[in-house]
Amino acid sequence: MVSALKVLGEQVERNNAVEVELLRGAGRFLREFADVCHHGKEEAVLFPAMERSEVPESGCPLGALRSEHKKGRMLVSSFHDSVEKLVADIAAICQFYPDHIWKEDDMVFPMVERLFKPEDLEQLRVDFDKAEEELGENHDWYVEFADQIAEATTNLIR
Repeated sequence: MVSALKVLGEQVERNNAVEVELLRGAGRFLREFADVCHHGKEEAVLFPAMERSEVPESGCPLGALRSEHKKGRMLVSSFHDSVEKLVADIAAICQFYPDHIWKEDDMVFPMVERLFKPEDLEQLRVDFDKAEEELGENHDWYVEFADQIAEATTNLIR
């Protein structure tokens, strides 16, 4: 599992597609099998047996292993939560932005067209251009990237 997870991580690093269900499954495996089953047996059966044979509960190896189990639980929990948070955040963004853009396109911009005189609209355009230069210095890259991601995702669903 760790070897497979390493390959998945390398795929993500190389910007290759990875199925979210594989990541979810890896998180479930690590939580349920590695932690509950494997670590659980050690903590419930093996470590107490070793302690009865006078192996100290703190220090090495038992204290170190318990500490590593705790660290493993934190890492696995973070991994699991990150996968679920990413999926939830993408869904939330996909729900949020269409409504937001609708308000701008269908409410605010038509209202601005009605509220302002032609010369005021022209000044707004000039001010927008100036703000674009100051705030969005990578505008061309953004447009190019949006085109690239649209093409890449279109190819994924074909």
